[in-house]
Amino acid sequence: MKRLLVLLAALALNTAYADSAKQQHALFFGKDDRVKIRPHAQPWRAIGQIETASGQICTASLIAADLVLTAGHCFLNEAGKLDAATLFSLALDGEQAAIRVRPARVYVAQRLFDGIKIRADGMIIAPEVAALDYAFVRLAQPLAPHFKPLPVFQGSSQALRAALQGKHWRVSQAGYPIDDDSHLSAHLNCRVSAQLSDGRLSHQCDTLPGDSGSPLLLMHGEQASIIAIQSSAPDAAHRAQADNMALSTPAWQAVLKKLQRRRH
Repeated sequence: MKRLLVLLAALALNTAYADSAKQQHALFFGKDDRVKIRPHAQPWRAIGQIETASGQICTASLIAADLVLTAGHCFLNEAGKLDAATLFSLALDGEQAAIRVRPARVYVAQRLFDGIKIRADGMIIAPEVAALDYAFVRLAQPLAPHFKPLPVFQGSSQALRAALQGKHWRVSQAGYPIDDDSHLSAHLNCRVSAQLSDGRLSHQCDTLPGDSGSPLLLMHGEQASIIAIQSSAPDAAHRAQADNMALSTPAWQAVLKKLQRRRH
């Protein structure tokens, strides 16, 4: 199984996949602030893992009865073609999952693939297509009402800014990273450092390969809503030059609404 490290194109990065403990630790912001979460209750129970035909692994969230949200680059194979989704495991916890279900279809923008360069050390997403790094996966069977989807923030970029300001630019992130890919790891109360005009958020939540597509959550007590999904990170050698990048909901909520209308 392969976990993706997606590099920031603007840095012209040259080095490698974070495969050593030292490199992995360098990707964190001073120290590893992640904690293990048992995905037995919301919002964690709605987060899972998506696998593709080539064995790539990303984090994904249930956002409707039969719809999963993750990063678009997760479905690009080494030949530059669509890498079909083969399995969605919800609330994975060691060898157990709440349910494993077959995906039926992936919705991803072809223009994103046209703007990605594939290298031996990872992928580079060109800045002009960075706002397209999202994907929706239609499941072969609906999971609700037995499994509750995560709500998605529905407001504009301005509304999102106001919501983040109200939380002092603090969010939580959770995913299935390469160093323990069968257990959910979360960075609680991590910092969003900037809101970019193209819909991306730079942030300092501790992530590794495997966290691609993982949700950034705005917490309201025990409730939460998805405000963004993890997209890219610099390699370990360039951590000091850039924060991680996530794609916020205003960048893709129109596409989501269109998909939702198709079911009615």
